[in-house]
Amino acid sequence: MSKIIQEVFPELIWNDELEAKAARDRRAVELQAQGYICVYENLFTVAGHRVFLLKASRPEPVEKLASNRRDRSAPRPKRSRPPQAFEER
Repeated sequence: MSKIIQEVFPELIWNDELEAKAARDRRAVELQAQGYICVYENLFTVAGHRVFLLKASRPEPVEKLASNRRDRSAPRPKRSRPPQAFEER
């Protein structure tokens, strides 16, 4: 399982919207340089203040993705059936 990082940047702590957004963007650049994939969300508190959310996770290795998918060209395993009894005449 890949590690997920979530960080919040509330505009109230950063004094205004632009500072909070810039801080989130700087952190995203740092995480992307370390190989993380970043997703941004803009949320609001009940009082109407903006909160900028950053979610980052590492991509799954290609080998793991390939092993999760079944190869459609591979022959399907045959079900084993007991041999049928034939009547001799």
